[in-house]
Amino acid sequence: MKRSIVTILLLLAALPIAAWQYKSLSGQYRIAGKTIIDPPLSEANDTHLHLTLSGAAARDLYNAMKVAPKPDECAGNGTMIKTVGEMQCLRSGDGKKYECSFAIDIANQTITGASVC
Repeated sequence: MKRSIVTILLLLAALPIAAWQYKSLSGQYRIAGKTIIDPPLSEANDTHLHLTLSGAAARDLYNAMKVAPKPDECAGNGTMIKTVGEMQCLRSGDGKKYECSFAIDIANQTITGASVC
């Protein structure tokens, strides 16, 4: 009986620790300038880290955004979008696919937009 109680207590104690562990992520990145489409020739092309997250990382970020989702007029098909500042996350109409996009201004360490629509 004592062993069972100790085992249960250890498992319960480990639950919060597991939530703080780093997880693998999937997505794409590119180093580019600030302007997403048709950047001016004079613009430096290595000032921003553009990120697109997918899978579990995108789902978790979408769920962590404490704003109400809205229908995404660009994607259609029941896709919902959440936007916080310049960060955007999408959930497909069937709820099976997630994608988030944003960029990091490398010099200023600030989040900027990384999608056109």
